Amino acid sequence: MAQLYGNFSAKTVTETVVEVIPGSWTALPTTALIGRQVLEVWNKGENKVYLSFDSAATLKQRIAIGSGEVRIFPIQDNLVLYGRSQGGGSRTIIVEYR
Repeated sequence: MAQLYGNFSAKTVTETVVEVIPGSWTALPTTALIGRQVLEVWNKGENKVYLSFDSAATLKQRIAIGSGEVRIFPIQDNLVLYGRSQGGGSRTIIVEYR
């Protein structure tokens, strides 16, 4: 279980660049860091990036992060986070902590 309340300190950090495209959901990252505790998604592109744990969801039902924004999820490697852009591709930086 993720331990974010005072006693978690990362021993490993992995950064991955993923190009999120419009029209389909992309796993963020493509392959999860085994044993991760925290996942950060940085939107480095110009288009919004929509995030979901459901790869069949519609964009209207999902949260979005704008250009330069970050979203942090305290999730382990058994959960898949998906990203999708609208209006063009968007480069994202995925940072995983274990």
